[in-house]
Amino acid sequence: MNWIVLFILCMHTMTLAGSSNKIYWTIEDLPVIYGRNVTLFCNTSAVGSQKTTWMKESDVILHQGLSFQQDKYSGKEENDGSSLIIINATLSDFNTSYTCLSDVCSYESVLKINSTNFICLPQSTNYSFTITSSDIMVLLNLDRFIPVPKCQTLFNGNILITNQQESIHMKNSFYHGTINITSQSVDFLCGGNVTVMCLFGSLYYEAIETITLQNCDHGSNFPEHSFGLGRTISVCMLCFILCGLCFILVKYHCKLQPQTKKTKGKYLKNATGISFFQKMFNSVSLYTR
Repeated sequence: MNWIVLFILCMHTMTLAGSSNKIYWTIEDLPVIYGRNVTLFCNTSAVGSQKTTWMKESDVILHQGLSFQQDKYSGKEENDGSSLIIINATLSDFNTSYTCLSDVCSYESVLKINSTNFICLPQSTNYSFTITSSDIMVLLNLDRFIPVPKCQTLFNGNILITNQQESIHMKNSFYHGTINITSQSVDFLCGGNVTVMCLFGSLYYEAIETITLQNCDHGSNFPEHSFGLGRTISVCMLCFILCGLCFILVKYHCKLQPQTKKTKGKYLKNATGISFFQKMFNSVSLYTR
């Protein structure tokens, strides 16, 4: 096996100049997504050879479909070239050179990370929803992503009017931070699904989160799950009225107590007077008899 590697390296050294434009490799299935498989295809139709070797830097990783690191690379020979599959691509697989060799020709290029062809979906996502009668506020806390996505809110598949604000920073080639999304709906938000959909780059959409709302409360103008500004004002006014009534009742009760005592005293006096006149009447009755 060592002589094969040595032979390939010699071929690569001899053919770097002049013939490299006869074959070339490209990235298939753009965009490239971090953590997923990446496929490179070497087009050898110009030389008509079906025997291709792949190298990463100066290491041979694939020769005529035979992988030297089966847990990391695979591929196959095709009619017009050869494919190299990088399994579960990570940072060590990018910003480094890959070379395909066929016959006496070779092509070398760097697999670069950039905002047009590379995407890293958030490695962790924390979110919170605040929903009123027709407004949605979403806070996304995202970790390790690139590029910065453009997010929209959908209600039952319909795109809502959405504004987005970011508070992010870059660390180790990736972004970290929060995204605030505010949306408005012309309809009451109840009895359906709310989805946050984000566009990474110019081609790739990813549904970040979907929640299901409760059914509408037909006896009210507000959905069951919402507690909007109008209802808040109504509750505050009701509390104010109840407090006022309680104050009036307490004040009336305090004012009524002295009057009750006076009334009781007057009643006792009247009762005493009535008793006196009753005795006199009884005496007169006895005397007349």
